[in-house]
Amino acid sequence: MKRISIIGLGRSGEVAAKLAQRQGYSVFVSDYADNTELRIIASSLKKIGIDVELGENSDRILQSDEIVLSPGVPLDIPILEKAKMVNIPIIGEVEFAFSLEKGRIVAVTGSNGKSTTATLIAKMFEDSGLKTFLAGNVGLPYSTIVKQTNTETVTVLEVSSFQLETMKNFNPYVAILLNLTPDHLDRYPTVEDYYNAKLEIFDMQRDSDYSVINFDLDFVKSRTEHIKSKKLYFSTKYHKIPGAFVSGGNIYRNNEKVIAVDNIRIPGPHNLSNALAAVATTIPFGLPVKFVTEALAKFEGLEHRLEDFLEWNNILFVNDSKATNPDSLRFALLSFSRPIILIAGGYDKGMDFSGLREIFAEKVKSVVFTGETAEKLSKQLGNTVPSQITISDFKDAVQYAVSIAESGDIVMLSPGCASFDAFKNFEHRGKVFKEYIKKILSIKQ
Repeated sequence: MKRISIIGLGRSGEVAAKLAQRQGYSVFVSDYADNTELRIIASSLKKIGIDVELGENSDRILQSDEIVLSPGVPLDIPILEKAKMVNIPIIGEVEFAFSLEKGRIVAVTGSNGKSTTATLIAKMFEDSGLKTFLAGNVGLPYSTIVKQTNTETVTVLEVSSFQLETMKNFNPYVAILLNLTPDHLDRYPTVEDYYNAKLEIFDMQRDSDYSVINFDLDFVKSRTEHIKSKKLYFSTKYHKIPGAFVSGGNIYRNNEKVIAVDNIRIPGPHNLSNALAAVATTIPFGLPVKFVTEALAKFEGLEHRLEDFLEWNNILFVNDSKATNPDSLRFALLSFSRPIILIAGGYDKGMDFSGLREIFAEKVKSVVFTGETAEKLSKQLGNTVPSQITISDFKDAVQYAVSIAESGDIVMLSPGCASFDAFKNFEHRGKVFKEYIKKILSIKQ
């Protein structure tokens, strides 16, 4: 019987453990953390015969034929260094589930826009009648749905650099690289290491597969010249490329008009680029253009991503909690023309924000810095705006932002940082932000 050790008992780890057990493997799960939530999950797994340890990564992990990592588990933790020394294969949850995939995969990666683009692509396919699954870092964990796939299904996967690090056989039918900007420098020694991890999405593709690449970024094009797959492109600047582009205020798929740019619902120049990537992705599937057009006309974006969830006394409240790096914060500021009262800051990923000085000076009326990075952000950006303040407590930061807002303003949470200094994840941060706003304004939940 094959022995599988799974490290990380989050959502993906739990379903990967159950999938491995259904495949007839002997399964052991380990998580270095130990809290009430994990104990509840561990108890449910133990009831079905899966052993779990919490609070350590013991050497029992080494008594396995393969180690499966949940997303986010670093490759340099001590137990994995030991595993490498004794040549135990180490893969991620996505790679593990991929071995059971029977249909075609569309894989989306990039520094920003992955969730929005993956969700939009899935919507286009679903509307055309294709049986479609949305999984990975958006939707369900891949291990939840992979046994339901068949030769007629399409699985749209959002994949991170962390997951791509552990890919060995993963070869998506369509692989999409939206963009590359610095991120996760708390994990990667250099920006190039991070970029190289993203580029691994193309490594196992065949010449019968397709890649979708941002034609507007020369350094991305140059890094993808060598890949085997058939290249499609998307561009907001260039016309007549194989893929999707803008011409005369309209989006085109090759030579076929899809929709007027003004008729897509998701705001901002970055989302135009995301929409083009989604359009290009439909080409290998021969999707009728009407389904592409309809999806673009209806799709309003995702919760926590430029979500204008409330307007009160002509003040717009925007939840952009998913902005976890400087470039996503930049995109958020570019998406609105009204004066912005910004709440920014959070967990420090080692990023440099000084490149935002010009856009801050142009777009931000007042900024409230909060969280672990508050002082760092204040030093790098504070003197670029008419008004700035540092408030460590998140609730007090939101309260202050609301108190200074005037008719015509936007109060926007766009942290530019991860959430782990004070929240479980960006979803938790966004929900708390919206709850605070409604309580402050005495609006019923």
